[in-house]
Amino acid sequence: MAPRYSFAYGSNTDAADWRAWCARTGHDPAAVRPIGTGILPDARLAFDFFGKGRGGGVLNFQPRLGGYVEGVVLEVSEAGWRALDQKEGVPHAYQRRQRHIILPDGQALEAIAYQVIPERQEDFVAPPPAYLNAVRQGFAAHGLHPRVLEAAAIGAEGCHLLADVFVYGTLMQGGFWHGPAAQAGITSILPAQATGTLFDLGDYPAVSLGAASQIRGEILTFQDIASALPILDEIEDAAPEGAAGGMYRRTILTVTDTTGRRRRAWAYVMAPENLSGASVITSGDWRAHHAQKSK
Repeated sequence: MAPRYSFAYGSNTDAADWRAWCARTGHDPAAVRPIGTGILPDARLAFDFFGKGRGGGVLNFQPRLGGYVEGVVLEVSEAGWRALDQKEGVPHAYQRRQRHIILPDGQALEAIAYQVIPERQEDFVAPPPAYLNAVRQGFAAHGLHPRVLEAAAIGAEGCHLLADVFVYGTLMQGGFWHGPAAQAGITSILPAQATGTLFDLGDYPAVSLGAASQIRGEILTFQDIASALPILDEIEDAAPEGAAGGMYRRTILTVTDTTGRRRRAWAYVMAPENLSGASVITSGDWRAHHAQKSK
């Protein structure tokens, strides 16, 4: 069965550019349909490939632990995959990469992100104005922040770097795993809240997404998030790059700190099927719940 979704981060975010290419090549533009925005975790944008058809540098994504790229989730039909593969020059220029894309509510879906094959990657290749403007238009149409695009366009780091991690259990101050996490260099700790359902798994809790309860926790800000995340992923038995397959999944949530500011933070959540039989902590406060249990 063909995959259902693709993640666009370049010219495929721009409907006008897509329609124009389809008109030139005889493909049906309706075979690919944008359905919303998403986030590619542990990645950054780079102009590191010379696109002959564009006459200059075109976008690629590269690994960047702790960084993320915003883009557009596309629903793709069988005909759409043939069109996308042709447009991206598979397999001679780009290749399909299966990645987990984080949705605005923290849920995730599997999608294909096109990545330049390693042997075709170069150092910085300046983008031509027409291509860069097409991507700008696509970003603007979907409400994506242009900062990372503009940074990549001059050879700077093309990603949002996220140093905050929302924790709600044993990674909080006083928790069993706080000490090992602190070895990565915590620069600040701030009380915060997120939305979800908090479950009691005995010696530790877990959060499941999709409910409207408030969960009390803390935002840990790390000096070097790229050094911290491998430690936290190991503690939480989470697969790299936000993929499924571990006990927890690393995602990005919008949390509220004590100043009332809403901000994004990494967080570890658990799939509902792994929580069968676990009791809900209705207070949403693991620290208070655990202290009560220990009496």
